[in-house]
Amino acid sequence: MSAPNAGVTARPGSSSETKGNLPTSDEHAARVARIRSLPGGPMLWVLGALVVVSVVLTDGVFIRPSNLTTVLFQSSVIGVLALAQAFAVLCKGLDLSVGATAILAAMVTGGASSVEATFMPHLPLPLAILAGLAVGLSVGVLNGLVVGFTPVPPFIVTLSTYLLVVGVTFLATGAAPVTEPDERIQGFGDANVLFVPAPVLVWVLFIVLASVLLGRTKYGHMVYAVGGNETAARLSGVSVPRVKIIVYATAGLFAAVAGMLFLARTGTVLPSDGESFMLDSIAAVAVGGLSLAGGAGRVRDVVLGVLVLAVVGNLLNILGVSQYLQTAVQGVIILVAVGATLRLGRRSGATP
Repeated sequence: MSAPNAGVTARPGSSSETKGNLPTSDEHAARVARIRSLPGGPMLWVLGALVVVSVVLTDGVFIRPSNLTTVLFQSSVIGVLALAQAFAVLCKGLDLSVGATAILAAMVTGGASSVEATFMPHLPLPLAILAGLAVGLSVGVLNGLVVGFTPVPPFIVTLSTYLLVVGVTFLATGAAPVTEPDERIQGFGDANVLFVPAPVLVWVLFIVLASVLLGRTKYGHMVYAVGGNETAARLSGVSVPRVKIIVYATAGLFAAVAGMLFLARTGTVLPSDGESFMLDSIAAVAVGGLSLAGGAGRVRDVVLGVLVLAVVGNLLNILGVSQYLQTAVQGVIILVAVGATLRLGRRSGATP
């Protein structure tokens, strides 16, 4: 007597065929789609999970308003720098000079507005701020011109610019710090609007600005086009060199603003400050899930990447973990985040 199921062939993809085997490509694609379709995106859920873990491990210290304010306050400088980096990455590039540009802009603004004798002539505060912005714009335009009109990779171009800016900063200042800038700068760094630090509000303003530029303008669409397929963008009539010049000029301006926020937060700037700014900005972009191959990613993801790193750093500080171990943990987080990004295949070309 034959078995009841004798002669019955299992259908492809049925549980009888796949049980104990690896998921099929269709199942994997469906799983990836479910993860990517999570409300707010997967990074928002990661951030939420980190917040819950932080509250539990710190017995509620993390969730105190004063600590949350500190997290946001400390995130404002890297937040604006990460937005600067995002413009370059979306255009299939990388800007290694953002940190050095931020510090030079901060020293120019602080030095020009300081009542103390510095390497800069004294200027009224509005002109001092314009001088700092001009520094960022100049460095960005230089990067854009070389990247746009030569075959030299952006990595090499901006590495060279980074070394140039660092050298100019030390040469101009004699390695001396800028102290006692205009009291209105320090007052801005200490100011709060409805219990929110003023530098955080500036970060929010630049988040909105970057979202509009990249998601609601012709310029933003061209940035994604060039980053996704430069050849196709050129054939469709896009002036690729002009787009790259504008992209790196924008990054330079954003970096200058970040430097001024750093000046407002600390009140003192050394030429050696901000050595980690470059890596922190790249880390935030990578953790946020922007494709380092260009042409894909959202401003929202960059912001979430900044907050994830800030929450982890704050948690480790509260727990008393050494700075050296914190750096190692950050490296692991970046590796896992980039691996997850590649796994999910986030090359959809999504806009902000």
